[in-house]
Amino acid sequence: MLAQVKDQRTLLKGGLIVDGTGRPARSGSVLLDGRRIAALGDVPDDAGTPVDCEGKVIAPGFIDAHSHMDFFSASENPHHFDSFTAQGATTFVAGNCGFSPFGFAPETKHRGLLESSLFKAGRETLEWNSFAEYCEVLDGLGLTHNFAHLVGHGAARTSLSGFEARRLGDAEHAQMLAILDRALSEGAAGVSFGLQYKPGVFAKLEELDDVARLVKRHDKLLTVHAKAYSSFSGTYPMIPFGRPHNLKAIDDMLGLARRTGVRLQFSHLIFAGSRTWKTVDQAVELFDRAIGDGVDVCFDMFPYGCGATLLNTLLPEWFMAGMPDALHKPLARARLRLEAEVGFRLVGFGYPQIQITNASCAEYDEHNGRFLPDIAKRVGKSSFDTMLDILDKSDAEARVLFHDYYNDDIIDRLMQHPAAIFASDSWPEPGGHQNPAAYGTFPRFLRKARDRGSLSLEAAVHKMTGAAAVRFRLADRGRLEEGAAADVVVFDWNEIRDHANEAGNARPSGIEQVFINGQLVLQAGEIDLVRGAGELLLS
Repeated sequence: MLAQVKDQRTLLKGGLIVDGTGRPARSGSVLLDGRRIAALGDVPDDAGTPVDCEGKVIAPGFIDAHSHMDFFSASENPHHFDSFTAQGATTFVAGNCGFSPFGFAPETKHRGLLESSLFKAGRETLEWNSFAEYCEVLDGLGLTHNFAHLVGHGAARTSLSGFEARRLGDAEHAQMLAILDRALSEGAAGVSFGLQYKPGVFAKLEELDDVARLVKRHDKLLTVHAKAYSSFSGTYPMIPFGRPHNLKAIDDMLGLARRTGVRLQFSHLIFAGSRTWKTVDQAVELFDRAIGDGVDVCFDMFPYGCGATLLNTLLPEWFMAGMPDALHKPLARARLRLEAEVGFRLVGFGYPQIQITNASCAEYDEHNGRFLPDIAKRVGKSSFDTMLDILDKSDAEARVLFHDYYNDDIIDRLMQHPAAIFASDSWPEPGGHQNPAAYGTFPRFLRKARDRGSLSLEAAVHKMTGAAAVRFRLADRGRLEEGAAADVVVFDWNEIRDHANEAGNARPSGIEQVFINGQLVLQAGEIDLVRGAGELLLS
C-alpha cells in the first residue's frame, strides 16, 4: 500500500515546475496541504514531508478532454482506471459522442439499448433516471478521479425513439430538449453529439440547431462527433467529385456554431484513410477562418494513427436504418458491397485497416486482435462477408481499431495548432485487444514533443492541462498555483514514453508520482487508488 497524504503536508522538492499555463518552466518546489496547493517556488525544506524531485518535472495532473469513462466510474471496480492513472490522468471530461449513462426519459422502453452501449462493461444496468441521481451513485461509491460530465444527445434521443431512422415528432422533440435542459441545470458541463452513431446519424440540422441553442442559453459547451471523418462516407449522399465529406461535416458543424453562437468543441479531428490526408490543409483553414470570424471553436486529438469505435460506424445511413434485416437481404448486401468498394478506393481505407479488438460474439472471439483479411482467410470467407457476419452475430456490437487516421506529420501539425487540446478518446476493453491510447496517450504526446521537436515541454503540458481546464471551465484544475487543487504529476522528461506491445496494453515509463487532490495514488509504478479522492466537477 502507498503511504497516503490526507491531512499531511507534502513537499515536492527541487523539481522543474511546469505550471500548465504555457509559461516558461522554473526550478522550485511545490507544497501540497491536504487537497490544495499551499505554496510553490522557494518553499522551506521543513514545510512538509519531502519527496525528492531533482531532475524531474512537476506538472498539473493530466486532463483527458475526451473520455468515455463515465460508465466505468459507476462501477465498483476501480481497476478500470489503472491504465489512465499510470499515464498521469487525474481528471476526465466524459459523456462524449452522444453517449452518456444519464440524460434519458425515466419511462423509456428503450433502456436496454442505453445499457447495451459501447461502454457497457463499466456498468451493466442504469439504475437511476437523472444526472442528479447518477451523481448520488458516484458520491456513494466515492470517485477515484475527478469528473466533468456531458449529457449525450444520443442518449436522450434513444430513450424516445430507439434507433428508428426518422425525425422526432413535435412532442418527442420538446421532451428531448427538456431532458437535456434538466441535465444541464443539474450541473452537466454541456451536450455531446454522436452523428456517426445511431440515432444521432438520423438527426437533421434543424434538430441539432435547437440543441445548440439550448446549450448556448446555458452558456455551456457543445461537443460534436461529426457525421464524417473521411473524404467519402456513407453518412452523406454519394456525389462523384463533390466536396469531400469530412470537409462537409466540418462545414455543417461550424455553420451550426455560426448560426447559434454556441461554444463548439470538435471531437477527435481525424482524417480516416490515406487519401483523406490531402484534405488536412483545407480542414485546418476552415477552423482558422471560423476562429478569425469570432466562432468559439477548438478541437481535440489523440496521438495514435488508430482509433477505437464500433464496426458498424462503417455502414452508410441507409443500411443502418435497415438493420438488422438488411444484413440478410441480397439486394442490400450487393449495394453495400459496391458502395464499400468504391468508397474504400476513394478514401484510401479498407479491410486491411480494420482490426477487430473485440468481436463480442463467441463465433469470432478467438480472432480478437486480428485484422479483417486475416480473419476472413482463417474462416474461408471474403472480407466483406466476414465483416457482415461479425456484425450479425455480435448484434452490431463488435469493437474495432481503425487504422490510418493520421501519419506523424499530420499529428505534429495538429499538435502545434493553437486550437488543439489533447485527449485519449479511449476506454478499457472488457476483453480482446486494447486500444493503446488507454495506456499511453499522454506519455506519447510528451515523447513526440521531445523527440520530434513539435512542441516545447511547456506547450505540450499546457495542451493536456491548462488549455483543457479553460476550455471546459474546470475551476482550480490544470495549473499549479497557490490555492489550486492538488492534482499533480511528477515525471522524467528525458525518459517519459509509451510502449507498444501486441496486446495494446503496455504501460508507459517515466511517470514517477501521481497525486489526485493531494492523495498519492501512484508511486514508481505502484497504483493505490483512493475512493473519495476524486471530485465531481459540476458546472
